[in-house]
Order: sequence, then structure tokens, then C-alpha cells
Amino acid sequence: MAIHLGPSVLHYVIGRRIDIRQAVQGQETSSRLGFQLFATATIRGPADPAGYPTMFVVDSIVPDSGTALPVTINLSAARRLTFSGVLHPDGEFHRSTPSDSAVAQALAQVLGTFRDFYPHFPAGGLKLGAMWTDTISRTDAVGAFEKLTVTAINNSHASALEDRGGIHSVRIDIGSQVTMAGSGTQGGQPLTLAGTGSRQSVEFVAVDGRYLGGETLDSTRLTITLPLQGLAVPVQQVSHATVKVLP
Repeated sequence: MAIHLGPSVLHYVIGRRIDIRQAVQGQETSSRLGFQLFATATIRGPADPAGYPTMFVVDSIVPDSGTALPVTINLSAARRLTFSGVLHPDGEFHRSTPSDSAVAQALAQVLGTFRDFYPHFPAGGLKLGAMWTDTISRTDAVGAFEKLTVTAINNSHASALEDRGGIHSVRIDIGSQVTMAGSGTQGGQPLTLAGTGSRQSVEFVAVDGRYLGGETLDSTRLTITLPLQGLAVPVQQVSHATVKVLP
């Protein structure tokens, strides 16, 4: 029997750790960004032809001890920010619309858009043993980049039945190849971004259609170019993320 995402109200904690290394004119620097994001996801039924009306509410974001946030990131501004849209049964969150687009763009590195919060299912629903490949491309405004396109080719496998927090669930293993390209301005100067990376994920979906979270590790190498200055900055970024359901 195929599994489909369906109506639920769940509280999640999303933990992210991002390690960044970059070299500017021969000088290498490193930084770490870590935080926990608490959010409530409401999927309402019945579904209309497009899917289920869905809303994410950001309850709070708590930085890790010792994390030095960039001055452009104001975590308190995210409180009660909402993202509304429609969840298709295959897991894609369509028409993700923030309640405050300026805050959402400023915090995009932390928040994302929730469009790919849920794992993507094959056509016809999730079945144990299924293997499938899909390509997902997203273009968003992120920080100084007015246009940043991220494309991922995902190879997925519904590999096993496991207990996740005492709940019978299907484990999905996902391997992804990622490309990134963007353009924007900073201080009135144009800049571009190009890069590639890889991602490994494990996701869990209850047999009744609730998303129970998972874990993702990705590594990206990219170059930020400031053409007017003749400057190219290589950046290596490693990110670890976890998603858990709160009681």
C-alpha cells in the first residue's frame, strides 16, 4: 500500500551546523554558524486539486553557544514569520509565500523557504523498496544574491522499515548532486556565484503519512566573483542538519 503525506499538526526542531572556509587574496578564514529552529507545520485537509493547504510558523531560532552571527542576521525578526502554500502529495510545497518577504530574504541562509522541507515521493506514493530519481531546481533571493539557482539531482531509495521515536516508519536514503549559480550586488558592486556539491540524506515517514524528520550532510565548493575588483573568492561549505519531531 502506497504512503502519501496527509493532514497533521506537528512541532519540529531543525538543527543546523554550517562550517565555512574561504580565501581572500591568499588569506584563509573560517567561520561556523549553528542554530536550532523551532517551527510548527500544519497540513489541513481535505485536499483541493492542487494539494493540501499548508502553513509553517517559525516559533523561534536559538543560536548555538559561541556562534558569532553576521550583523545582517537578526534572528528575533523571524519569530512568528509564516510560510503559506500548498503541499502536493508527492512532498513538494508549492507557492511558498512568506508573511514578510524582506525578513525571509535576509534570513534565507538560516530559514530557507520550506519548499523542500518534506522528502519527495515517486509518482503513485511511497512504497517500501521503491527506487527513483528526480531533479529539483529552485531560484530564490538569498542575502546579497537577488537570484540564486540551486539544482539537485536526487537518487532515492525507500530502503527499510524502522522505528523512529517508537513510530513505525519507512526509511528513505537519498544521494544528491548539486549545482549552484547566482548573481547579485553588495555595496553597489556586482557579484556572481558558481559551485557544485554533494548531499547525503536519511528521511523517515510514518506509515500513516506523517513526516518524522531525518538527517542531511552536504559539502559544497563554490566561487564568489567580484568582477569590478578582479577578485575571485573560493569558498568551501560543509553543512549538517537534523529534523526531529517534538512532543
